Amino acid sequence: MIKIDKVVKNYRNVSVLNQITATLPRGGITAIIGANATGKSTLLSVMGRLLTPECSSVSVDGHDVAKTPGATLATLLSILRQENHFTSRMTVYDLVGFGRYPYSRGRLTADDRRYIDAALAFLQLTPLQDRYLDELSGGQRQRAYIAITVSGYRLYSVR
Repeated sequence: MIKIDKVVKNYRNVSVLNQITATLPRGGITAIIGANATGKSTLLSVMGRLLTPECSSVSVDGHDVAKTPGATLATLLSILRQENHFTSRMTVYDLVGFGRYPYSRGRLTADDRRYIDAALAFLQLTPLQDRYLDELSGGQRQRAYIAITVSGYRLYSVR
């Protein structure tokens, strides 16, 4: 569960988030909907500690986002930005492997590989796992980025 309590974020003299309070339940899908430039991405960035708010309290499963060590927070929360640009030539499999970094610190185990394989299968990317990102369509590339976040969590059965 994510609890947001009185989040305030200003850009210069413009208030983008003003006392935002919400509770997002565990599981399921939560949509944050609104017009352009109303603070949706800003709120998500504050929730993921990518931006520092003027005042707030955000917790994920009881862990205060501002005080939780990054390595711990990375096992609780995944962030997928609107735009992602990898300049190195890498395969879909290697990209999805980044989602296991909080657990493996870059040294993938057999267990990590099972999670990667499950994420690829879940997003129907297994046939594309050896292709380079620049060889994919835009939609395929987006699914590969989503697979990074999925590979870090037990959203499905891994065998």
